[in-house]
Amino acid sequence: MQFRSWTGLALAALLMVTGQAQASEPSSVYLRCTMTPEQYANAMAAAPRPAISYGDWQKWFDSKDMYGSARVDAQWLQDSGARSLQEVVQIWAGQGSASHYDPRTGRWQFALLEFTDNYGEMIQLLAPLRGVAAFCQPDSDSFLFIYSYIWGDGDNAYLALDQGRSRFAGGPTPAQRAEADAALEGLMASGAD
Repeated sequence: MQFRSWTGLALAALLMVTGQAQASEPSSVYLRCTMTPEQYANAMAAAPRPAISYGDWQKWFDSKDMYGSARVDAQWLQDSGARSLQEVVQIWAGQGSASHYDPRTGRWQFALLEFTDNYGEMIQLLAPLRGVAAFCQPDSDSFLFIYSYIWGDGDNAYLALDQGRSRFAGGPTPAQRAEADAALEGLMASGAD
């Protein structure tokens, strides 16, 4: 196992010592979407699209090495019950998370330092977050990335959020990865205070 930084190694050791570590190695989430203040308000108020409305989950599963069944389970496609994207964001708010919209740059950034290593559970957050693509500026390089930031075990999902839709793609650009790393490093540092 390779750690991204000494800070990552220190956090992993701290979690193990305090009994908060589990056998799994949770991945991190980073999303950046560029939109106007009006689009941001509309995105936060919008009802999340249910996971079943996206037809590419199985293709994504098929591209990954995973334990257990490599079939998308119907329970992972169930509606989350959230009434808005804002509600989804609030559910995940807390230690190790960030959600910030900058009206000057038009950038909304959402990050979770520790999320999950379970692909089925990933669907349950990916689905509502994918809906933000409808509000992102076309050709804005907006993206959603789930990867093993702390543990360094690879990438789980990369989605381009462009042209009003979300789509699984090969992987982030070096600049996008550096942006995600910097945001997550900031979360890690703020948790160490």
